[in-house]
Amino acid sequence: MPKSTKNQIMNALMELLQAKRLDDITVTELVEKCGISRQAFYYHFSDLYGVVDYGVQQLLDQLGVGRPEEWRASLERTLTLLRENRTLVLNVYRAYERSYVEHDLRRWAMPLVDARTRLAARKYRVTEDQVNFMTEVLTQALVSTVLSWVERGMPSSVIERMDDFDILVEGCLDYTMERLAQKNKT
Repeated sequence: MPKSTKNQIMNALMELLQAKRLDDITVTELVEKCGISRQAFYYHFSDLYGVVDYGVQQLLDQLGVGRPEEWRASLERTLTLLRENRTLVLNVYRAYERSYVEHDLRRWAMPLVDARTRLAARKYRVTEDQVNFMTEVLTQALVSTVLSWVERGMPSSVIERMDDFDILVEGCLDYTMERLAQKNKT
């Protein structure tokens, strides 16, 4: 029952976020929508932000990482999902500080970029530190690109930009891994 109550609360908040900003929603309004007591709400969550955190974690778990070869499809699937839920995403985004959203995006992007980086690194003699550094740089680039897209109101053009980003990543990884492997020989 607790998991279903948590999901019920999360789903009700998602419905409310389709019409209102997170800052404009109250716990009273949410529990009335769910048909539960305030006590039941506070049993599961400390505040509305806790519900959002739970929802983000559920979403990240659903999206998963996938195979490194499918990283582009994972990117597109995630960005399409965000775009399809544009109002909800923007209403939550506007209630949080950028650093908090960036943290969640990094949690999503890091395993995805790491898998892609390791796929490219297989062909070269590079160190673990070098792979980690490339993962960090490319993760930051991806997170910055997505945050910029959200800040602009999520125009659909991000999917087209991801084609360019994928080309950039592929070229960057191949070139950099080759150069690092040469450096490591000396």
